[in-house]
Amino acid sequence: MDVEQEGVDRFYWDNGPCCAGCDHWNWISAYAGSCTKAAPISGEQRLGLLDMSGISAPVGAGHPLTLRHHHCGEFKDDFDWSTLPLDYQYRIAGRRLSGEA
Repeated sequence: MDVEQEGVDRFYWDNGPCCAGCDHWNWISAYAGSCTKAAPISGEQRLGLLDMSGISAPVGAGHPLTLRHHHCGEFKDDFDWSTLPLDYQYRIAGRRLSGEA
């Protein structure tokens, strides 16, 4: 399993419902990602959601960027966590996962 994915998964299991565990969220790094549930917005708006401005590299339009701890009303976790290898389940959550968050 990817080291960053493991970090995102562990954050979710440590903190409860948040972007890190949402089916709509695609992580870019262990700390931020994009929400595919929401409609695309301008690059400036995407950075604004991360409280960033004045970035030298251009950021194009796309799905909103959020930090992993963000939580909104569109949260969804239908992934069956119990299908992951048992050693991975223990690394991210310290226990066997039943498939429900």
